[in-house]
Amino acid sequence: MARPGYMSVYADERTQKIFDEFCKIKGVTKSAALTEMLDIYMLSQDEELYIELKKKSLGIEAARQMIAEAADEREVNDYIFVKLSTSYDLNGNALDGDAVIQAYRKNCADNGLGYTWFSTQSLSLGMNKKKVEFYNRIIRNGENVKMLFAVSGEENDIKYSARVLEVVSSRDNTKCPGEPEAVPEEFGRDERGKIWIKITDLKKEEALHADMLVIGNTGSNLKRVISTSQFSFGYVCLDN
Repeated sequence: MARPGYMSVYADERTQKIFDEFCKIKGVTKSAALTEMLDIYMLSQDEELYIELKKKSLGIEAARQMIAEAADEREVNDYIFVKLSTSYDLNGNALDGDAVIQAYRKNCADNGLGYTWFSTQSLSLGMNKKKVEFYNRIIRNGENVKMLFAVSGEENDIKYSARVLEVVSSRDNTKCPGEPEAVPEEFGRDERGKIWIKITDLKKEEALHADMLVIGNTGSNLKRVISTSQFSFGYVCLDN
């Protein structure tokens, strides 16, 4: 007779070895990993039934706390960074970084969609395919990906941030992959870019600063890099 709390799960020998090694590297117990896997499976199959059974198991107050915690989205420690310099609108008027941000904020507020599409040609070949897949995958999984903006002429620091909803990239300059009205009128519906990023919640950033961040592939301090070079687009993370 099986002991309470124990469950037998069959897997082929190769998969078991990979799972053992994976748990060891990640520093988690197999029990914790399997428990999370079971939770995820039940949520994906029938969330309503799962929550109802969880309520029955935990009691209503405990279940309410669990649901509240589940609603909190984890912010990913992997940010898309852009340093904005002078841009030009359809009439050839120069827009500094702050004016560019205001154009996107206005579009997001006025277009009836709640989001806007930001474009850039900063990378000659567009964004790496695996990077695009990574961001889109974790966004679909409900995680919060941020885009951080610095502005040329400022004190070389993060000034604005936005929440990323989707990333699209191509080696060629393309039009907005979404609704035409989700592009600021200052840049026009025929604007083209190699990287298009759907963003929302564009606002002043108060918590994150450049000296707290490093460039992902080099480990160089972001504050130092943007103060001394033309680094204008990349991937940054918190300096551990």
